[in-house]
Amino acid sequence: MVSEPGHVGYRHRRRSVDRTEYDLGGHTPEPMTARRDEGTTADTRSWLAFEVELFRHDPLEWVVLTGDRRLVSLLGLAPLVIVFPLLVASGLAPLRKETPVLFLLFALIGANFTLIAIVTSLSQFVLGRRLESPGEIRAKTRETISYREDVANTIGRSLMPVKPDAFFLVLYRSVRGELDELEAVSAEGRTRRAREELAELVSGLQTHTGYVVDLLERPESGLKHALFTSLTADYEDAVHRAWYLRTEHADEFTDRVGEPLGRLTETLKHIEVASRMFRTVFIEAEVSELSRYLLYVGLPVQLAAVAVMLLYTSPGSAPPLPLGVLYVLVPAVLTGGFVPFLVLASYVVRLTVVARRTADTFPFSSQLRSTVALDETFSRDR
Repeated sequence: MVSEPGHVGYRHRRRSVDRTEYDLGGHTPEPMTARRDEGTTADTRSWLAFEVELFRHDPLEWVVLTGDRRLVSLLGLAPLVIVFPLLVASGLAPLRKETPVLFLLFALIGANFTLIAIVTSLSQFVLGRRLESPGEIRAKTRETISYREDVANTIGRSLMPVKPDAFFLVLYRSVRGELDELEAVSAEGRTRRAREELAELVSGLQTHTGYVVDLLERPESGLKHALFTSLTADYEDAVHRAWYLRTEHADEFTDRVGEPLGRLTETLKHIEVASRMFRTVFIEAEVSELSRYLLYVGLPVQLAAVAVMLLYTSPGSAPPLPLGVLYVLVPAVLTGGFVPFLVLASYVVRLTVVARRTADTFPFSSQLRSTVALDETFSRDR
């Protein structure tokens, strides 16, 4: 007879099974917290390794665009961590008079309060603009779905990913495939100049596309990295050159070159549209993240500065604490007072770079190469 769940025999066998599962092999399973800690440590190491790789690829781009803003802020904080203690230890700032210290603390407290209040208010204004009517939401949804269908038709897929970074990855893989096909048939140009121009277009995009695909295939990458990679290349220039080859000198190439060249042009156009579409999402995420970090950092900094100021209100002319303590405490508080400014600067630099590089409306570009923007003529030498 099978015991019911409430039967004593059932409970006894259930406990026996549980003990067997836990005692299998004579080992006690690791606690879930320990496994979570190991997973968190591994994720942190993977994230840091990814950031180091981005820094090695292009240090300047890492500072102004691709780097994690927390790490960039810490990089800017490093000189202050060195300079302030050196000033105190060298005797240039002996901290024996309270008036200069109070003046600095008061200035930092007032500036940080103003900074945090303005930035959080602006972020709420930016996020409030996302409030739309049902009709606007439906119209935007239809346009987005239509765009995804156009992309699917261009690259020959029946279904496109819904994650933005995966969507970019599919587009760049398609570009890489078209470039490989063009490289295989580049010798079919009827003139030497045509072959050289096509080879130059293909080789330049291949290097960039290969790096982008490798980057987006990393699990640490996300929407912002997909957007950044589209901002570090001048696709308007590539599209313009492809258009020029297809229209002005179509007779210089066979159909085996013209077809993949046309698909390459359409795919690059889709990348431009996607980068501008996801730019709005990225900016809103950056603004909300900036406000959150300013509150996380600003509140402890303000409390510490106020606490030190209150220490100086104690009666008597002597310093409120031993000089050895003040030599550590005051530089630490002053250094912390600059953290909100560094966080704000790191985000503002990145947002301005994104806005600058997407200022032109495709297909117009103020950064086209002069040799491409001018009316070029191909040599007929074979």
